[in-house]
This record gives sequence, C-alpha cells and structure tokens, in this order.
Amino acid sequence: MRKEMVKKLLMLPRFGSILCLALLLVGCAQRPAAPPRDASAPPRVESGSEAYLACQANLSEVGWDFEPIADFSTPDGCGVSEAVKLQRSTMVLSRPTVVTCTLAYAIARFEFEVLQPLAEELFKKEVKRIDHVGSYNCRGIRNNRARLSEHAKGRAIDIIGVELTDGTKIRVEADWADKGPKGQFLRRAAKTACSLFSVVLGPNADRDHRDHLHLDVGPQRYCGA
Repeated sequence: MRKEMVKKLLMLPRFGSILCLALLLVGCAQRPAAPPRDASAPPRVESGSEAYLACQANLSEVGWDFEPIADFSTPDGCGVSEAVKLQRSTMVLSRPTVVTCTLAYAIARFEFEVLQPLAEELFKKEVKRIDHVGSYNCRGIRNNRARLSEHAKGRAIDIIGVELTDGTKIRVEADWADKGPKGQFLRRAAKTACSLFSVVLGPNADRDHRDHLHLDVGPQRYCGA
C-alpha cells in the first residue's frame, strides 16, 4: 500500500499544478502556465479557495485522512486559514492536528519521500506513527515573545520522534547523537526535510530544539538540521 502511495505522490505536480483538477470543480477557464519556480524552494500552495481545493485533492490522492477546517483568528493575531485537521495515512499521528493545508501536504511528502524510505533502508520496517507535541499554538517565538511563532498560524509542527511497525521507537532527544541507525535516521531525515519545509530546526540549531524537530512552511528560510 505504501509503495502505491509513493507512486501516486511522485505523479503529483510538486508546485500545485494539480490546480486544474480542483478548478474543474468550480468551472474555471484555462489560464496561462505559471512561471518557473526556484527548484530549491519548498513547495507552496498559493492562497485562495481554488488552491485550497487543489491542496485537498493532493492530500486525498496520497491517502491522508483529513477534515477541512473553517478559517479562524484571535485578537492576538493568531489563527489559521485554509486549514485541515490531519488524522492518518498509512501511518498515524500521535494525535490529530490542525495545520494549514500547505503544511499538511509538506508532511505528506515528508512521510512518503523521506521517513518511509529511510525506515525501509535502515530498519527494513515502515513508520507506523509520527509522535509530535503540537502544531497550532497561539504564542510568540521563544527568544522574542512579541513576534508570533509560525505555530500561531498553523504553519509549524514539532516532531519528537517516530515508531516503527515492530514497535521500535526513535526519539530526537535520546537518539540524535546515536552512531547507529537510529541517529542516522534522525539526522538524514532532518537534513532532507530542508528541501520540503521553509525552516527546519533540531538539536544542531540550539538547545531549545534538543528534543524535537521544528518544521515550518513560513516565509523565512533556514536549514538548522
């Protein structure tokens, strides 16, 4: 089943060109082709309801269970637009989480292009669960509380580890420095994540991230893996 999902994912356009499928649902006219994008930049879903439908089509195509969430905001400037509540695909999340659809699709790619291939290579197993400690959270960044975190917009998730199908647990805090396959898995996953997310922060970045990987699709670019 996982290999079928990988095949489907690889067939999907990386930068939302499946948009036309979604636009058929709303009766669109043909539009000029989008200009070429920088191949080094992480994939984006452009704002707007048409792109939101396209993103949902992408998630459905690769088999993620999700629920569209209405836009919401707070007086503090927090809130999420074009969001989904992610549940599971071939693996589960330690708990359902609300994120922007853009982040959800980046997580889907992270599963099929990074986590599952690494688990198969290093352990001959599959990942059955991603353990995370949160996505949406109305708060500022740790070293400047006046500046909203990407978590406050639903554009970030903090992953503490994974569990494989045989029950093996791999944790950032315990296994990052491991010289064996667990450490290799974490460090390679974090490094590769830089091509899928705007910002990746882990133990190599600072002490605040010694126990988790921060992955976000905000406007800043930084690979702290």
